[in-house]
Amino acid sequence: MSLLKNNSSVQFPSNLSAVALAVISINAVSVSSTAFAEEVNSIPTLVVTGEKIDKNIKETTTAVTVIREETYDSGESKEVNDVVTVAPNVTSAGFGTINIRGVNGAGAAVGGNAFMTGGRPRISTSVDGVTESWGGYNFTPAQLWDTQQVEVLRGPQSTTQGTNAIGGAVIINTNDPAFTSESAVRIGLEQYENNNLNYNLAIMNNGVLVEDELAYRITFDGTKGEGFLNYEQENSELNDGPDVNDSESQNFRGKLLWKPKNINGLEAKLTLVHRKNTGEYLSWANDSDNNFSNQTMTLDSNNNENTRLQDSTVDTISTEISYDISNQTKNILQVSYNDYTAYFDEYPGDTIAKKTEKSITVENRIIYSPSDSNLSGFIGAYASQADTTLDVDFTTFANNFYVADGTKTTLALYGDTAYSLSDKTTLNIGGRLENENQDRTLVRWSTQTLNQDENTTVFLPKLSATYALNQSTTLGASVSRGYNGGGAALDWSDYSYYTYDKEEVTAYEFSSKSQFQDFNINASVFFNDYSDYQAYTSDRLENVKSAHTYGAELEAVTFINENLEIRGSIGTLQTKVDSTDADTSSWNGNEITYSPDLNLGLGFTQYIGDNWSFGADATYVGEYYSDLANTEDYKAGDYITTNARVKYEMGDLMIDGYIKNLTNEDVVYLINRGTRASVGQTRTIGLSATYRM
Repeated sequence: MSLLKNNSSVQFPSNLSAVALAVISINAVSVSSTAFAEEVNSIPTLVVTGEKIDKNIKETTTAVTVIREETYDSGESKEVNDVVTVAPNVTSAGFGTINIRGVNGAGAAVGGNAFMTGGRPRISTSVDGVTESWGGYNFTPAQLWDTQQVEVLRGPQSTTQGTNAIGGAVIINTNDPAFTSESAVRIGLEQYENNNLNYNLAIMNNGVLVEDELAYRITFDGTKGEGFLNYEQENSELNDGPDVNDSESQNFRGKLLWKPKNINGLEAKLTLVHRKNTGEYLSWANDSDNNFSNQTMTLDSNNNENTRLQDSTVDTISTEISYDISNQTKNILQVSYNDYTAYFDEYPGDTIAKKTEKSITVENRIIYSPSDSNLSGFIGAYASQADTTLDVDFTTFANNFYVADGTKTTLALYGDTAYSLSDKTTLNIGGRLENENQDRTLVRWSTQTLNQDENTTVFLPKLSATYALNQSTTLGASVSRGYNGGGAALDWSDYSYYTYDKEEVTAYEFSSKSQFQDFNINASVFFNDYSDYQAYTSDRLENVKSAHTYGAELEAVTFINENLEIRGSIGTLQTKVDSTDADTSSWNGNEITYSPDLNLGLGFTQYIGDNWSFGADATYVGEYYSDLANTEDYKAGDYITTNARVKYEMGDLMIDGYIKNLTNEDVVYLINRGTRASVGQTRTIGLSATYRM
């Protein structure tokens, strides 16, 4: 398959050239490391792991934002998707998901429709190398406590991450056991604008079982309380039912690290994870008459105005064994088993839905980095089997239910090779050959059955090059292909079954990355050409023949002096549906969903002496459409949120105070059915104390 299949006639928009020149020029020409005072804080070297091999950020052409632990260890942000929106062109999508460059992480469908269509994410999320299931990060998201760093890779990552990464990837690396004894505890409290309270407790203990050979690390992070959403009742729904804004989360993780003294180069890690979330998890509001400004959900048992209460779990066991075959070659084997259950009970309605997935994955990589050769890289093999079940029951109607069972098997070979053409120029050639087999059965009312048996093989090449302009700045360019699988579902308009095709993209990217002691600046310009882009109507998933997106991104951080850090980002995005089938011809020329023209971020941290610091961040997200029909009433976005914080450190004690959404901005992430919206968190005042010993 040609890397440029169906794209030989692609022409970049003329205004993209201007943006490209401006962004790359700012980074590659205007930056000088001597422009700042010499006696300043040093910005650490950023290492990217999300491409299956550790790289200095300057060595990759991927647009990536690395978020380190010290930026979120206060407890102000507790879930992964609370912090990734600092990256340009990354926005919140509601329900614990995100958008990257207009691509929704949960997939084309939302709500119960995502269950019925197979629930394919478009952004891969992995924790310690284990990919999260769709229900895993929607219902029981990974927490940030005791994590080393979070990486946000923008643009298709299918070559290394495989399917479900057409929009990008979020990589979370948690802290490994250390051969020293240490512990930490954090307690926190948050109060929302409606005076509801939410409590947080986090604990970490690291110990040594055998000196310099066997160590463990155990963490717990939990929250309990009531949410920011307001509830009202049309009849007696709140009087007769459960406490609909109560919720609780628990996140346990245990790690065991073994470095046998008598086997040089061998290292083995065992990781156990248990996460459980109960209660409220939606952020639906239906006060449309007030433009959703009251963040209120009025429950009405007579008019299908419902909320959902969940009881969902994730259990994972994984082992990673790495062995230095030689000074130049390393083998890494990871085996994981993941068992998740996403469950919700509709209230005051009667729908009960339960989706389970049990998966086992084996992945092996051989990394080669000879010191006396211009050639380096890795080759990997991947095998996975996931067994899923779906049970949707409308309890007040006899025999009114949906049941789905399926098995998805994935096999892949992938790799990446870097060849140094000169001291300054490196060429990378990579690719992934992947086969996916889906065997899925969907039954409605015991009388209508769909049997889907689909086998797909794809080749996903990637070609990139970097040029070291000087010791501090690297220019890069890449072209790659990505895809997301198709599936089958139920058409809600006539209850017939249908299939939809896989979606594919060819992505072009130009980048510039500069790292100085006191100043980092990264820029990128991208163009994505989609074929068979998946989009959801009110009744079914459709494939759009062709669409394109393009834009530019810039992010920078600098220390103006030894006490003041300034950071900022800008993302621009333009999207368009190019051609459709006859039944979706009205979409021609429309914008793709969740695609704001502009996304801005600006923040600072001021350090005062050895103990105090304070800072603030502001983020602007432009207006966008919630549907591909570009319905005027479904416009969302167009908001500015501001967060402020103060910190006091004295020895091992750290006290943090913060206010999220300082101006109490009304935030709408998406609008659905015209009368309900996913809304953002109201003003929140928080206080936490962390003690390390």
